[in-house]
Amino acid sequence: MSSATLSELLDALEQGALLLLPNARAGREMRSAFDARQRARGLSAWEPARALSWSQWANSLWSELIVGGVEGRLLLNAAQEHSVWRQIIADDATNRSIGSVDSLAELAQSAWQLAADYDATQRLREFAMSHDSRIFAGWAEAFSRECAERRYLSAALLNEALLEHVRTGALVVPSSLELVGFGQMLPSQQGLLAGLRERGTVVRERRLDASRGAQGLRASVVAANEEEERTLAAGWIREFLEAPRTQEQGRRVALLVPDLAEERATLEGVLREVLAPELQSIDADLSSTPWEFSGGVPLSSLAMVVDAMELVRWTQGPLPVESVSSLLLAPYLGSNGTDAGTRDAVARFDASRLRRMLLLRSEIDIAGVMELARLSGGGVPEVLPWLRNVQEFLQKSGDQKRARGFAEWMEFVRGVLLAANWPGDRALTAAEFEATRAWESALDLLSTLDFSGRRVSFASAFEALELQAQKTMFAAPSFGAPVQVMSVTEAEGSAFNAVVFLHATDANWPAVERVHPLLPWTLQRALKMPGSDSALAVARSRGFTEDLMRSSGSVLFSYAAEDENGKLRPSPILSELEIACIDRAELAVHEQPAEQVDLETFADDGALPALPSHEVGGGASVLKLQAACGFLAFAELRLRATEPKGGTMGFDAGESGSLLHRALQFFWKKVETQDTLRSMSLGERDEMLMLAVDAALPSRLLIRDGWDRAYLWLQKQRLRSLLQQWLDQELRRGPFTVSDVERKELVMVGPLTLEVRVDRVDLVEGGVVLVDYKTGADVDPKQWAGPRPDDPQLPLYTLLAEVDELKGVAFAKVRAGQQMKWNGYQAEEGILPRSRTNVRDIALLAEEWRETLTRLAEDFAAGKADVSPKSFEVNCKRCGQRLLCRVDRSSLEGIADDVEEETEDGVD
Repeated sequence: MSSATLSELLDALEQGALLLLPNARAGREMRSAFDARQRARGLSAWEPARALSWSQWANSLWSELIVGGVEGRLLLNAAQEHSVWRQIIADDATNRSIGSVDSLAELAQSAWQLAADYDATQRLREFAMSHDSRIFAGWAEAFSRECAERRYLSAALLNEALLEHVRTGALVVPSSLELVGFGQMLPSQQGLLAGLRERGTVVRERRLDASRGAQGLRASVVAANEEEERTLAAGWIREFLEAPRTQEQGRRVALLVPDLAEERATLEGVLREVLAPELQSIDADLSSTPWEFSGGVPLSSLAMVVDAMELVRWTQGPLPVESVSSLLLAPYLGSNGTDAGTRDAVARFDASRLRRMLLLRSEIDIAGVMELARLSGGGVPEVLPWLRNVQEFLQKSGDQKRARGFAEWMEFVRGVLLAANWPGDRALTAAEFEATRAWESALDLLSTLDFSGRRVSFASAFEALELQAQKTMFAAPSFGAPVQVMSVTEAEGSAFNAVVFLHATDANWPAVERVHPLLPWTLQRALKMPGSDSALAVARSRGFTEDLMRSSGSVLFSYAAEDENGKLRPSPILSELEIACIDRAELAVHEQPAEQVDLETFADDGALPALPSHEVGGGASVLKLQAACGFLAFAELRLRATEPKGGTMGFDAGESGSLLHRALQFFWKKVETQDTLRSMSLGERDEMLMLAVDAALPSRLLIRDGWDRAYLWLQKQRLRSLLQQWLDQELRRGPFTVSDVERKELVMVGPLTLEVRVDRVDLVEGGVVLVDYKTGADVDPKQWAGPRPDDPQLPLYTLLAEVDELKGVAFAKVRAGQQMKWNGYQAEEGILPRSRTNVRDIALLAEEWRETLTRLAEDFAAGKADVSPKSFEVNCKRCGQRLLCRVDRSSLEGIADDVEEETEDGVD
């Protein structure tokens, strides 16, 4: 095997040579280097370089046979072959105990590929000894029969099929071949090459040589930990790129990472910090960076593809409200990405209609959104024309329950996305454009599944689309960045000016190889397949390392001394190849000090703009939030930084409480007095309660099927039973007449005017009792106490009444079980039930509450927005404003609560 420099290989391409490389990446880079040379010579047109990967070359030979009429068999693509394996496994009852059909099909496909690579497809039954290998042998035989009967050719057997045509003379063989950068040829490849040689083809094997006579750094370096190792590697790369170099010396650097997928996010942060600190800003343009990741990400993980898949899924039935909300606001649908007015209108519809519409289930379909728009006064046809277009397309697309071919279903998917104007009106980035091409390729690939003539339901077609999107790896278009980040195996067949091999420990290198679970162990051992012999694995890794050093100018191996699991050891291959470990100081990596920003202190004494009006929305919650934390009140009520309401299954706690309020409002408007209640029979009470419950149901309910009706019936029965129990509590009080229910009032407190809704005002002898309905477990008059009351609602109600008329303030705790009770204060015994220690001077309490509420109102109006939570555990743990306030718990230590301890008990 001879060696050749990149320049010599490019010279050979100019002479018309055919170069075969180990993988598509190496072939692409060779063609790119050839094109760059032609452009540098000032040429405007040239014959394309014949630099191909092995698989590209083999497929081109098969295409020649098809065009020449020599072959008529269908060469299966990956999706088609998966479909055949899947059908075979689905028809075999023995797979039930092993795994899912799709996962088994992938496993079987990989086993078949490995067996074909080692010319072992005819020996599977002979060596099958274990239960799994016997099952696979049966599947393989069924697969072979299916392919023979239907004239299919598995891509795994392409080398074997080409060899047959070489031997018969049906295939025109090339005069010469240059094999570049292959570490170890597979037996099936060796067999085809042997057949070509017999027919007169000159086959030359070449090793890549960086530059004869020139050799850069060959060393390893150890860092204290993996974080330091990444920073050190990035620093060395920076120094290499910044050093003066001639054009021939070049600046192509490969960063090899054993587990790239796991480390990608962390590594990108380090590269950004070290190689391009100017990209640290959150608004920096990351479309062109000095590094590129080659591995890619699943197509299904891209935002625009997620939106496309969710929209198509939505056409078949309801989605969770959160998913629907994301679709309505998605920048890739309609004109959301370009029209700010449309985007704002959609956001308003989402916040004020979709998320506030009461759904008995936490999901909604397309027709439901359209109905919601109609019930709420319109909006969708004007704001979301693409949704109307999708609905019209669905109406024209016929019966979607009818089985169709894959191609027809993929056209249906395209039609849905076209109706929705996916991927939007705005100009796409290069990565987004390539993503749309990858998506179209995936649809085209699935359309080829009609090869078998099988017709499937939409669910089956969509399941295949999801699987294909998950399996398709998408890499952003390459712009020839100087730093290429890749997995170790991707470097085979490529030449670089410098290479950094990250995490070169004995756990990562030699690479771990494993036997295939479906192939017989004895067969794998006999044919020396990967994982069957550790000595062979070491030899392969050592050979790869030697080729890497030969094809690269400088090579640096790095590893950490320890990680979170303990001490680490360097790869034994480093010592075998006499790669010296040098001190990090010898690398001459100069740490760039982080940009120093002088700490400036500013007095927060600027006055906030005055409130636009003394009338502030929010009612008692204004004072409740101000008492909990000044910043919380400021953020939610003045900045309007509130979390959108999420969808829940059925009635949430808030809506259940509102139902109870409305039912009791209806009931007491009809009954009015305790005496009337006492005079009613149980039947009359029950009849009145049913009328009250029916009247309490909101008009904005979407009732779409029997499930909704059944759920609603159960909720009505639950509420009726709860209120029957509560009426017994009403009879345990002293005499009263209900004066007002759910009465809206404006109350002045300090500089604010707040609108409140008083749940109930009862007339008793000598005055009034203010009632606040509660359904939660945590209800206690202590919540009214102190300078920062937890629940200032009832104290706020007292400002509406004359002090000398107040005879009581009480929580009506309408909660099933023993917790159902009255809880509050009374001016004298007999007003509330079971009076013990709940008799208070109501007038004195009301005056204290007035002072407390006035101070809170003044703080809110003055813009007192200190980050001063009353209790970190209660107010901060689930607070939605922590992103804004950045509260540091340690800064709160030692800050005493202003809450005065109360020892008084409420009513039992």
